[in-house]
This record gives sequence, C-alpha cells and structure tokens, in this order.
Amino acid sequence: MRSLFIFQFISSVICIFTLGAQLALSLTVAEDRGSSYGLAVINYFSYMTIWTNILIAAYFFLPLTFPKSKLNEFLHRSTVETGILVYILIVGIVYHLLLSGVWNPQGLQYIVDINLHSTVPLLYIVYWLMYIEKGNQVYKNAFFWLLYPMIYAIYIFIRGEIIHIYPYPFTDVLKLGYAVSLRNFLFLSLAYYILGIFIVAIDRLFFRLKTRHGR
Repeated sequence: MRSLFIFQFISSVICIFTLGAQLALSLTVAEDRGSSYGLAVINYFSYMTIWTNILIAAYFFLPLTFPKSKLNEFLHRSTVETGILVYILIVGIVYHLLLSGVWNPQGLQYIVDINLHSTVPLLYIVYWLMYIEKGNQVYKNAFFWLLYPMIYAIYIFIRGEIIHIYPYPFTDVLKLGYAVSLRNFLFLSLAYYILGIFIVAIDRLFFRLKTRHGR
C-alpha cells in the first residue's frame, strides 16, 4: 500500500531527525558546561520520552529496511502496537501537563521538543487509527503494558543511586525522598493502566462499528 509506505517513510525521517538532533543538542550542552560526553549520552538515554520515541522510530523504520527481522515482527504484534500507543500518549500527556511549564526551549531545541512530545505522538495516533487492525485487544493487556514503565522505573532508580541524577522532577529521590518518588511513580503507573483500559475499550468500539457497517 503506497500510502502506508509514504506514512512510514515520513514518520521515520521525522523520528530519526528528532532523536539525532536531541542527541547533538545534549552533547553541545555538555561541552558548554564542561561535562563529559559519556555522561551526556547516559542522560540522553535516561528519559522515557527518548525510549518511547526510539520505539516508534524502530516501528516505522524497520518495515522499510529489515521487514523480516525478529524485532520488526515483535514491534508489529497487535498487543505491542497498541501498547506503544499507550506509552507515547503518556509521554505527551505528562509533558504538557507537568513538564512544559518548567522550562522554555528556544531555537532547534523548541522544534525538537515539539516533535518529541507532540508531532510523533500525533503521527502514531493517526497511524494507529488508520492502519492497525482493531478488535484484537483484551482488557488484561493493560497489565502487560505496565512492564515497560516498571523496567524504566527500576533503571532510573538504580541509575540514580549510582550517579545521583534523576531525569524527572517527580522521581527525584534527592529532593523528594524515596517515599514520595515511589508514590509518584505508582500514580503514573495507575495512569498507564487506566489509559490502557481506555484504549482497549476504544479498540473494541472501533471493531464493533466496523463490523456493524460491514454487514
């Protein structure tokens, strides 16, 4: 399908450009501050935003380059595809509700921020609506989708113990303590679960509507 190819190609270009530009900006900031490139790279890969945008970049890019790869097959499983939708929605929602007001990016950083938190989420939402088969989701998938943020939480808390840096203010153990940081993450996990339930309901609704109109 030509429209699918065009959509995947354009989305891949946007994702790869954005991720590359953000890495370049992170390295530039590290150089300006006299910090190490190694620490800048570690920090770059410590944001859920980056993790999820990498997932989506791979999702769009692999069908064009390595369509028979195991990773491509995994990412294009129905449960995984819809899980990615939940993840990127949380990225956008958390950023615009909690984080966008705490800093004011300029220039290229502003464009990159828009892409990471708005453009890429919108692209994936449109893709999910247009191209992903509906009717395959069950409500228990919302539990399965919690595995991704749980792995991320374990990573950032272990990383924080080692280098004493936390990527998000609401998980900053140094300022909030473990009790508050873990409580905040539990609330975030609940948001993942509730959104997952909602997305499954939307998936099932779309399937019923399609089936009804297809009769």
